[in-house]
Formats: sequence, structure tokens, C-alpha cells
Amino acid sequence: MKKFYIFAFFAIMALAANAQNGAPLYITGQSAGAEAGGFTKIWDVETPDQFTYEDGVYKIHVNGLSSFTISTACGDWNTWQTEGNCYTAQYGDVPGVAAPLTLGTNNIITPWLGDYDVVVAGDLSSITLTTDTPKPEVKVYLRGGMNSWAANDEWAFTAVSDNVYKFVCGDDQTVYANDLFKIADEGWAKINYGGDGNSILMEVETPLYHNSSNNMYFNEDWNGVCWFILDGDNSKAVFSNNKDFECPFTSAVSNITVDKNETTVYYNLQGVRVNAPESGLYIVVKGNKATKVVF
Repeated sequence: MKKFYIFAFFAIMALAANAQNGAPLYITGQSAGAEAGGFTKIWDVETPDQFTYEDGVYKIHVNGLSSFTISTACGDWNTWQTEGNCYTAQYGDVPGVAAPLTLGTNNIITPWLGDYDVVVAGDLSSITLTTDTPKPEVKVYLRGGMNSWAANDEWAFTAVSDNVYKFVCGDDQTVYANDLFKIADEGWAKINYGGDGNSILMEVETPLYHNSSNNMYFNEDWNGVCWFILDGDNSKAVFSNNKDFECPFTSAVSNITVDKNETTVYYNLQGVRVNAPESGLYIVVKGNKATKVVF
């Protein structure tokens, strides 16, 4: 009798371990449009795209992929995300490496915006993303009602250092009071920052939150400068209607050896370019290298 129970136990375990293999698995998220090889409908969980199952793994190719979610059930969002249906992973920045899948509703972020082959193990234990799209330059944009939420160059930040960015409004660029906006990259993925639901104060360091559902807004018109520091959970921004407002982030400074064969550019400790440095501490930049120098 004991042998029967032991056999039954292992039979049940084997069925459980292989229960998902071949059963439907669905995917949706941020991609190129259907006509460009992306999802049939973006962020649609009622009629999502479905993986094909072959040789013990789930496969799908998606163009312009940046952020997505997968589930074993489709319907409304509650059905999609119910515990036991939705799976997530923290994929990282290196394509071609398998990452563990776990139950969870957080979006899966690709290493960068590109055309990806998405492969999921038949038992939903891991996911692998591969791409032939070269890693692009990191570009940051203000995206909101003032530009139809588009990632266009007119609203692009300029990189001051590896993680500090600056945007200065042109004369005809204004974010009006109560206009909603975010700081994001082209694919709403690695860089996708919103606020805490409160209005933004001028010249005050504002904490930003990755994938926040809260857009940012002002209680007054803004036509000045924005400084943004990209630092994971410590990312923040400062806005001012004074276009000469200097960078408040001292972490923009780094100690790196200077290349003597490049044109020399000087910045003060706030990251503002200086044509004729006087006495004090400055950052001297040559090519892509910088160092602190005292005059």
C-alpha cells in the first residue's frame, strides 16, 4: 500500500512539473506596431499575442520590444495578473543570458529597445532574450501632453556626465500648469520616471520613481531648465524657470585621467561650462575623460 502512495505522489509531482509545457502562454507590452513586426495590439490583455511551443520551449519574435509582461491567462487585467498567472523577471543589461522567471506582476524590461527573440522554458523557470539590434546611445526625453508623449529631439536632454542630464526649454517650449509629463527613454523602459502625485516645486530636488503611475505636473507654467540625475531608486530632478540655474548634483564630478590630445573644456562643480576659469576647483574635460583641477 505504501508503494502505491509513493508512486502516486511522484506521478502527481511529475504532472505538476510538466503541467505548463505546451499550454497557452501569452505576451503583450511596449513594442513596434503590428505593421512593423511588433505586438498585434500594444498592452492588450484581452487579445494578446501568443507564444508558439516547440521542442520544449516557448518562442516569439517581437520588433521594437522594450517592456512586456507574460501570463498563462488572458482576459481583463485582473485575470492576467492573478497570482499563478503572471510571471516576471529582472533581466539585466546583457542579452542572450537566461534569467529566472518568478510569479509577479512587474514588467520585464529588455536590455535595450530592439528586435528580440523571446524564449521561455517550457516549465516557466527561465526566460532568454536575444537580439541583433546594436546597443543604442542612451537618450532621455521629456514626454507629455506638450509633445503628444513622443520621444522627439526637440524635447531631448543633453548628457552632462554619465548619469546627469540637462534640458533647457526653447522660447516656444512651455509646459503649462497642470500639463502631465514624465522623464523617459524612447521605449518607456530603462528610463521611465514619474513623481509621487504631487505638483512639482521649482528649484527643489524632486524624488522620481521608476515606472510610477503618477505623471508629473506644475501648478504654474514652466519654460526654464531641468536637471535630471539617473541613479536607480535615488533618481531625482530639479526644475527652475531661471535657465541659468546651475546643476545641484555634485555627483556629476568624477576623477578620470585627462587625454592631452583632445580639446579642453572646463566646467564648474555644478556641471556648467566655463569659458575662462578663474581661481577655484573645476572639472577639465578632454574627449570623454575628465579630472578635477584647482586654478
